[in-house]
Amino acid sequence: METMGCQMNVADSERMEGQMADLGIQKTEDKTEASVFVLNTCSIRDHAEQKVYSYVGPYAIRKQKGENIAIVVAGCVAQQEGEKLLRRVPEIDLVMGPQYANRLGDLLEDVMNGNQIVATDPSLIMEDVSKPRRGSSTCAWVNIIYGCNEHCTYCVVPGVRGVEQSRPKESIRQEMVELAAAGYREVRKEFFL
Repeated sequence: METMGCQMNVADSERMEGQMADLGIQKTEDKTEASVFVLNTCSIRDHAEQKVYSYVGPYAIRKQKGENIAIVVAGCVAQQEGEKLLRRVPEIDLVMGPQYANRLGDLLEDVMNGNQIVATDPSLIMEDVSKPRRGSSTCAWVNIIYGCNEHCTYCVVPGVRGVEQSRPKESIRQEMVELAAAGYREVRKEFFL
């Protein structure tokens, strides 16, 4: 798992790592051993798309050599570029926008069955029942709202993260109670990303 960009991408990556753990996919520090590579992208910086290709390149070469590896490009560049990513790097197995972060497990199962998938259509975000693999034992991210309905001239969020969708209050509260019981001392909320 490689994560670029904002705190929302960090929170999305934690949720995706949790789903992969549920599938029995274990994290490795040695990138040459990875059988699944997920790049969670950000489209804010200049040349963001070029960075995606440079990150994906070594894994595409491994796949060309016959190695069994699934390549996933997730996040805002994936949403923005969609099928263009597959045309440029046909070794990519899954292109998925941020609104599909809660569905990585299902999409990976389709990939393992030999399908190449582009999941960038607008989608209702389903409540995530998987447990994130948190990067900290002190601080946890809690999503309050996904997407945004404002269209500020300087912001890409509505275009890449979709329309505003709020989580149910009780679901947010329950997640925070569970985090407190697990010993987390700091909860950070994500409102507009």
